[in-house]
Amino acid sequence: MKKLIILLLILPIVSCVRVEDLSYDGIESVQVQSVGTSQTAIDLFVRASNGSGTNLTVARAELTLKKGDRTLVQARVDEKVKLPRKFDGTVRVPVNVRFEGGMLGAIGVMSTLSRGVQGTTVSGVVVARAGLMRKKYVIEDMETERFLRQFGIKLSDILQNIDL
Repeated sequence: MKKLIILLLILPIVSCVRVEDLSYDGIESVQVQSVGTSQTAIDLFVRASNGSGTNLTVARAELTLKKGDRTLVQARVDEKVKLPRKFDGTVRVPVNVRFEGGMLGAIGVMSTLSRGVQGTTVSGVVVARAGLMRKKYVIEDMETERFLRQFGIKLSDILQNIDL
C-alpha cells in the first residue's frame, strides 16, 4: 500500500511538461470553415513542437479581446487539441469566433487590429492536460501585446496570414 501511495505522488511529477520542451513556431495558415451572422468557424494551422515525453492536450480555451470595457471578439476552442510527445509539425486548432456586432463588428475589429493592439486586453481561461496533470490557466485583462509576446506571436504575422 505504501508503494502505491508513493507511486501516485511521484507519477504526476514525472509526467510534467517543461516550458522549454514546447515551442510555437508561427501560424502556417488560416482556413475559414463557415461564416455566420453570429459566429465564424476557422481552423488555425500552427507550427509547434513538444520535445517532452508527455502528450499535451488543450481541453478547452475561451478568450475575449476587449478595448476598454467594450468586447470586440470572443474566441472558443471546444475540441481537444493534442500536441503529441516528441512532436514537431503542424497542429490544427479549430476556433469558433464571435464578433460583437456581427459582420460590421468583424470589420471594426480588423480595422482596429490593422492599426495595432494598443489599448486592447485579453481575458479568458485555458484548460490544459499533460500526462496525469490538469491545469486551468486564468488570464485577466492582460495587455494584448504582452499576451501575444508570451507565445512569440507577432500581430503582423497574424494579419498577413488572414490577408489583411
